[in-house]
Amino acid sequence: MNELEEIRRKKMEKLVKEIGEKNPSAQNYPKAPITITDENFDQIVQQYPLMVIDNWAPWCFPCRMIAPIIEEMAKDYAGKVVFGKLNTDENQRTPLKFGVMGIPTLLIIKNGKEVDRIAGAVPREYIESKLRRYLHE
Repeated sequence: MNELEEIRRKKMEKLVKEIGEKNPSAQNYPKAPITITDENFDQIVQQYPLMVIDNWAPWCFPCRMIAPIIEEMAKDYAGKVVFGKLNTDENQRTPLKFGVMGIPTLLIIKNGKEVDRIAGAVPREYIESKLRRYLHE
């Protein structure tokens, strides 16, 4: 390992340690989308500072198209963003409360409040472009 690689490794270790100290619960973030219901919605959005809630239904083809993207992003953003899935057929109060008119609709929730939304099946890059601004606030 050359000197530059060693410096990078040490800086990365320090950064990871600092992030863990600032946000110790980051290590407890799920690495897969969690199930959101009308009953647990408020508790879960208060538990995690930044969430993406996928409003979906089993019969919805566009919802099935973005499901693998949501799965991937939950792994890739573990410790920073929690992804949740809310089945709108089984849980109708929460989508109604947020005025969800079609599915899939992704609600971006920061500190318990909706800050943005994405309607329709969109590419991962689009979701990431929306999330970036909330990751760095």
